[in-house]
Formats: sequence, structure tokens, C-alpha cells
Amino acid sequence: MEPDLDRLLHPEVAKDFFPQFSEDWANLMEEAERFRGQIERQGQDRCRVALDTDDPKRFCSFFLALCRSPVDLFFFNTKWGEKERTRAMTIAQPHWIVEDRTTRQTENASKTRQDKVGLRVMIPTGGTGGGVKFAIHDWSTLSAAAYGLQMHFECERISSFCALPLYHVSGFMQIVRSILTMGSVFFGKLERFSEVTGEMSEREVGARYLSLVPTQLERLLRLGENVPLLNRYEAIFIGGAAIPIGLLEASREAGIPLAPTYGMTETAAQVATQKPADFLSGESGQGRPLPHVKIDILGENDESQPAKEAGRIRLQSTSLFHGYYGERSTSSGSLLTSDLGFIDETGKLSVLGRRDQVINSGGEKIHPREVEEALERTQLVNDAAVFGVESSEWGQKVAAAYVPKGEFVTEEGLRNSLEGQLASYKIPKTWIGVEELPRNEVGKLSKEFLASLAEANGE
Repeated sequence: MEPDLDRLLHPEVAKDFFPQFSEDWANLMEEAERFRGQIERQGQDRCRVALDTDDPKRFCSFFLALCRSPVDLFFFNTKWGEKERTRAMTIAQPHWIVEDRTTRQTENASKTRQDKVGLRVMIPTGGTGGGVKFAIHDWSTLSAAAYGLQMHFECERISSFCALPLYHVSGFMQIVRSILTMGSVFFGKLERFSEVTGEMSEREVGARYLSLVPTQLERLLRLGENVPLLNRYEAIFIGGAAIPIGLLEASREAGIPLAPTYGMTETAAQVATQKPADFLSGESGQGRPLPHVKIDILGENDESQPAKEAGRIRLQSTSLFHGYYGERSTSSGSLLTSDLGFIDETGKLSVLGRRDQVINSGGEKIHPREVEEALERTQLVNDAAVFGVESSEWGQKVAAAYVPKGEFVTEEGLRNSLEGQLASYKIPKTWIGVEELPRNEVGKLSKEFLASLAEANGE
């Protein structure tokens, strides 16, 4: 469904999307509109623009200025290394780059004929080892995702405190939801959580939502004074990485309205989300599919048949992307993901992890998340990651990197604590104690780092 952008972006409406910027908004939009006029005067061909800034004022003003224009808008991560940035530039070949303080034209001459109308946004995904791709979305897919979430929570306006990067789908979609539901979005680092939450509470902004990754939630819960502030939100979306059992239990005990969620860049974020009432009642998993989504579970080894239990997650959704930029589209209206999960008798989804992370040891399949949860239940670790390493005897063997909870935690103690909880072949044979597990700003763990740990330990 295409939104009525002329109505939604009327100056009297749009000024309320970003209340924190109200004093500067006119000047910000004047610069962004000048830029839009400049690229439109250059001809009828489709222009490619890289939005390479983590300044929310600049990101939002340029996005709003361009969101009705026939432009291909690429989101760049300002923290990319040389390999990722080179890959992104090779794919996008932007004519213009919008940076923190400047806009600059590149020497890229080739343009795309105006065979498509309106804005397309290219949201980065991947990035591991330089493998950046851009998922293509437009207003039809973005609005399907936003309105689907609105219907799922039966609310009118969606307002958010955004503490996630805007180049990432989880940050960007907070802007889209505020525009399409006439809500507001507030920006700030977690260090300003109390201040920004208070600012939101003083305004009539509709239902308030917060999106976090597990490490951010853990940081906020360390300070008990944050609990009443967290409880001011209608729901706190939590995703991006596996959620430690201890963190879920602490949140329930404090009455935090968590909404564990499942989604990806290719679906414009959420496709299944648990409601806070179900979470607080003790349910696990990621909840029901949103109204615009159908989820099937297919056999892991025979994808033509439905799985009897756990299997590969297949998505059908009106928010599904239009393929990866620069690659031939093979879209069939559905997406067979690399994620494994199951749907219970009530229609609720539980995600087990990625198919390519399943460990095959001596012919037995081991889901890393099952072992990680068992480790978390021992209450001997603050964080853990389980993965497979090559083994001449077993094909793969189970390895665990862990952050010990105290100096007296030992390998032997961890191994003994898992006996009786797990089958013997699931208990890690390689143990690597670390001070911290490296996670990026959206909570993803560096598997390359884990592989290097295994190699350093003689594996």
C-alpha cells in the first residue's frame, strides 16, 4: 500500500516527526531541499545518492527531502573498514555523497534511465569479511512493514526512542514508522536514556516504543533506577542477537514490557513479534507473525515439504525486498531464509538460529543456541558463544568462548555443570575464556574473532 506522502509530509505535519530538532528544522530542510533541487536540475536520469552520515539531524532532513524523488538512496555505515567501504562504493557508484558536514559530487558518470518512479532505498546487509549487499526497498515495502506493526499492536501513532544506527534497518524503520503513523522519533545515546525518556513523557506522542539489542538492555538494567523508565514504554523490541536467559528472567522479574522480535533487512525489520503480556506471562519465542506476513517451516533436508518439527523458516510478506542492488532479482514472492525454527500449536514462532551455524559432530547435529542457553543456566558465565571447529576425528567439534562470572570459574566446573543438562556430544570439547565477546553496535557477534580464538588455541 502506497502511503499518501503529500499529506504526511505537509510542513505542518512533518515538523512534529522530530521534536528535538524543531529549532534547527527549517535550516536543515532548506539545505536538504537545495540539494534535492540541484540533483533534479541535472537531468531526467535516475540519480544515486549515498547517505554517509550518522548525524540524525542530517540523515532525517536529507531523507525527508528525497523521499518523494526518483532517487536511489544508499545508506552507508560510517564505521565500515576499507574493505567494506570499497565494496559498497563499487556496488552503489553514487553520483553524490552526503556526509556529516558536506555534500560532494563524484566522478561516476553512468546513470540509470528513469524506468522506475519514486524513491528506492538501499539498506546494507551482510558486511562480514567485506561482503556488503544492499537490499532494495521502496515505499510499498516500507509501508507494509510499518502498518503491519501498527496493526499488530493496535495503536494509532508509533513514537520511538532511537538508540540504534540509522543506516541499519532497525534504526531506519523507526523513522519510517513515525512518518507513516504521524508519531515522533527521539534520538540519543543510552547515556542520555533518562533525559530522553523524560522528554518523551512530557509530550503527547502516542504509544512509546524502544528498540534495543541485548547488550544495551543489559547495560540499562544494571542501574535499578532505569526500571521505572523502561516501564513507561508500550513495548521494548529486543532482537539482533540471541537474548541470554538471565536477561529475560531479570526483565520479567522487573516487569519490563519486552517484545522479543524476529526480522531482517530483507523484510524491512520485524515479521514476528511477541507481545509484552505474553512475555511477562512466561512465554518464550518471538510471538505471532505480523498481519502482513505468512511464515512456513520447511524440512531442513527436503525444502519441498513442510517440517514436522523444526526446519527452515520461509517468509511470504508484502514487506519483502525487491532483491539485492546490482544482482539479478530472483524474487518469487517468498524468502527461504537460512534460519531454523518452529511454530507451536498456537501459531507462535521460535527461532533456533542459523542453518549455517549448526554443528555436525560425529553425525550428530547440534544447535549452538541450545548449548549457549544451558551455559547461561549454570549462572557461571556472563556471556557465551558456541561454534564448531574442524576436527579430523569428528568432522567438527563443539567449542565455547565464554566470559566467566568470577575468577574461580573453571573449564572443569563448566563441563561438570552441563552434565545431565545436555547429551555428552553437545558438551563443548574446547573452552576459551575471554574478558569480552566482541559484538557490533547492533549486537551481532564476530564469528571471525571466534575462529581466530580457536586457531590460537591450536584447533
